[in-house]
Amino acid sequence: MTTLSLVAHQDDDLLFMNPDVVSDVQAGEPTWIMYLTAGNLDPGPAGMPYANKRIQGARAAWERGAQVANPSWTFRLLLVDGRTLPSNRLDGTNLNLVFTFVNAANAAVNDPVGDLGRMWSDPTFTTQPIDGRSSYNHAQFVEMLRGLIAYVGPDFLRVQDPAGEEMGGHVDHANGARLAMEANSLDGVVSHRADTYFDYIDAQMPENFDGYWRNEKQAMWNAYKPFDSEVGPTTWDVLAGREHRRRIYWPGDRWSPDL
Repeated sequence: MTTLSLVAHQDDDLLFMNPDVVSDVQAGEPTWIMYLTAGNLDPGPAGMPYANKRIQGARAAWERGAQVANPSWTFRLLLVDGRTLPSNRLDGTNLNLVFTFVNAANAAVNDPVGDLGRMWSDPTFTTQPIDGRSSYNHAQFVEMLRGLIAYVGPDFLRVQDPAGEEMGGHVDHANGARLAMEANSLDGVVSHRADTYFDYIDAQMPENFDGYWRNEKQAMWNAYKPFDSEVGPTTWDVLAGREHRRRIYWPGDRWSPDL
């Protein structure tokens, strides 16, 4: 079974969609993860050093999750909707990471909206990826996502909660999910099954798994932490035994931002 997970930052899959994603990887299933922003702190090219560290953290986490001895990665440029998207494939597995390098929201640098939010609310806004690749407006970004969905051919998608801001969720999580769900809909009708996941509010929900998968999730998160200067020794460890879907959309269901 092929899956495509669409998340805002390089740790969202680890925190909010595990152990679902890692169980697929360990089963050898074709698994694709797209990071919808660069996860940067500073805007523009100045944000690349931190973004690259987070990519290294994601790789380290997935090397641990895939349990590959002597791991190595193959860099590929994917041609999607006439655009090149950088990707990494973990050698010896069916795991692929794909990157957009779109500016992330960051209240600390006076950007509480982020480029996903600006694209969502303003169809004329154009985002410039921080690695210098071609810019996007709302329609172009959605078409790129549709192209990636067609390229991957997933059995289903995993996305974050489009309504997560209602519960204090991150604006990038919600706006990325809205753009992903728009890409997964034609005239408001869902094309592929899409499982949506709660984000930080998950910490207030009951633990719902233990044992092997709890240990695997924690080990992956521990592998990521040293690469992210914004993460402390025990940051978000509370999520190790938690993962909750908000809703499953089935092909033919109606979707709009108001649902």
